[in-house]
Amino acid sequence: MKVLILEPFYGGSHKQLIDIILNRLNPSEYELITQTAKKWHWRARSSALWFSQQIPDNSSEFSHLFCSSVLNLCELVGLRHELVKTRKVVYFHENQLVYPVQETKDRDYQYGYNEILTALV
Repeated sequence: MKVLILEPFYGGSHKQLIDIILNRLNPSEYELITQTAKKWHWRARSSALWFSQQIPDNSSEFSHLFCSSVLNLCELVGLRHELVKTRKVVYFHENQLVYPVQETKDRDYQYGYNEILTALV
């Protein structure tokens, strides 16, 4: 078993969770690819494209893919079809459909929609 771990927002509680997981795995059991914890909105919108270019060509060796819901998994699988059969585990840190905002008109529903598509994948 080898796990591909992708984290578009590698900081704060996202980093803490991944570090706990990594402490329980041997380095030969995973590959970690991250982006810095800056501008989560931009990471949520663009990280699938970036990760699609960073994942090694031998991605069929991964039995599992682990990521947070900041990554639009639907887009990533569309860009890297060989990941379709890889088992996926998604950590949903926050529900973007109900996350508190100052005013309802300020809510960008695209993030919640991306989470729904990620769950469906």
